[in-house]
Amino acid sequence: MEFGKKHVLIWGSVFLLLVALILAIRQLYIMFAVLALLAPISFLLSRDTLNALEVRRSAPGLMKEGEQRPVRLTITNAGVRRRYFFLISDGLPDGLEAVADGEALVLSLAADEEHTFEYVLRANRRGVYQIGPVKLRHSDLIGMFDFDRELGETDELVVHPTPERLPQVWTPVASLRAPQRPRRRFRGQGTEFYGTRPFVPGDDLRRVDWNATARRGQLIVREYERAEATDTTIVLDLQRTEHRGEGNGATVERAVKLAASVAAQLLERGSSVGLIAAGEKEHSVPPSAEPRQRVKLFDALARVKPDASAGLAETLAAHLQYLPSGAMVIVISPRRDGEALETAEQLQQRGHPTGWMIVEAPGEPTPAPDAMEADALAARLAERGTIAWVIEPNRELATSMRRARRGR
Repeated sequence: MEFGKKHVLIWGSVFLLLVALILAIRQLYIMFAVLALLAPISFLLSRDTLNALEVRRSAPGLMKEGEQRPVRLTITNAGVRRRYFFLISDGLPDGLEAVADGEALVLSLAADEEHTFEYVLRANRRGVYQIGPVKLRHSDLIGMFDFDRELGETDELVVHPTPERLPQVWTPVASLRAPQRPRRRFRGQGTEFYGTRPFVPGDDLRRVDWNATARRGQLIVREYERAEATDTTIVLDLQRTEHRGEGNGATVERAVKLAASVAAQLLERGSSVGLIAAGEKEHSVPPSAEPRQRVKLFDALARVKPDASAGLAETLAAHLQYLPSGAMVIVISPRRDGEALETAEQLQQRGHPTGWMIVEAPGEPTPAPDAMEADALAARLAERGTIAWVIEPNRELATSMRRARRGR
């Protein structure tokens, strides 16, 4: 049994009382009374220290995965007496952490006085979090009793996934077994040289070709073309029985980061991008190329959970309005059963060039007895005209993508 302060006080008081009774020494009775009353007095003096304290938080409402932002806590003594020696820290859920020291010691706080404590918050994983309540801790003068209190409101923090640069998953569309649209050229702002034409009022003078102007005797401007946009819908498989792993290495986290990365690069090209992500809550986003589409997609991806009861085919059947005619479909899923092959074939029959990303689970190459190996499923998808990738676990996305070839 640990011999601590309580035992010292109890047995010390008993010893002093026995000695005082035997020797009948008045000073020992006084020492006994002081020692016996020390703990109750310390308790009474300290129990109200955390009362009448108020706190407010200044925190960001939106962050990106991996980002660090400051959070400020301001604590106010609304009581009539001074408060001494208490610790203050913020309540942070799993996925968020305070960089360096996330706890502060307040030595003294007078009535109506404020104390400000600032710490750096790091978002380790995408999601929607509740920060708080603030935690206060105080010990009595002799360290026998601990007092804890939680106060203040919680603040919602949305953490968007941070995309990574991936290989261009949309360029091989022409090789797919699907109806093809002719390539269209878009003139205007871009990077590829398209040609020249005479200057017209309103043209940017920075695009004047002075050599051609000198040869022809009139102002000539260069025209450029931008790459053709690839309208795409990203399908995120959220069926709960298909996902494995925990933390940042979980299949759902890898799938979300893939979706964010693909969406970001397609939007940069001016493509219309939509998202089908349906679990217990609907987080699908209709296709669009508007400037706010990235925020809408990333906000939806921050909120998705692998809690869908419906299968992938059923989910797609309920969201056909998110699949524009001729648009490319990129499916991101950890499943390795026959439903993947059937779904890919149905998409192709509807005229959608299809890409498929198979997200491998860490430490579990075959999640179910009837499941195929990831490479085998990717090869069968490729044979049917679907571009397929295997996404290996525990590596950066760009280096973990292994593309299947036809005839493997």
